[in-house]
Amino acid sequence: MGINYFTAFGFAFIATAAFGILFQAPRKSLPVSGVIGAVGWVVYCYIRKDMAYDSFYAMFFATVALSLLSELAARIFKQPVTIFVIPGIIPIVPGLGMYRGMAAIIENNYDTGMNILITTGMDASAIALGMMLMTSVFRVIKISKDHERLLQLLHKENKE
Repeated sequence: MGINYFTAFGFAFIATAAFGILFQAPRKSLPVSGVIGAVGWVVYCYIRKDMAYDSFYAMFFATVALSLLSELAARIFKQPVTIFVIPGIIPIVPGLGMYRGMAAIIENNYDTGMNILITTGMDASAIALGMMLMTSVFRVIKISKDHERLLQLLHKENKE
């Protein structure tokens, strides 16, 4: 039985918007944050379940998708990126893996616990890499646009 993506989208939307409220994000950003988090969760589910890739790759591409949407939303709504990206990553944060890993260690299942914790650490690294990649791409674009404006301004001053 496959995943119902509409249900997954709906629950991820609610969870993301609720965390946006918890983090005191502006009200007008909550629906957008909800959509961003829901898209990230659906991308994760699709890559992990339907395409049968490892959770690292699913986390990475889900984070790239939601970071891209967060960067675009920040520019459209003239808000800081963190207003969209922090609630947006909530559905894909590997908290259950941390819990299961620690529970296994407490129950003296050290090998199982360490395997789970290592996998969870890799998933968290995938989130960090995806966010870093998209932030860097948008920063390079901004720097190149600023550089172009500066060159145009200097060229204009030289003509006068």
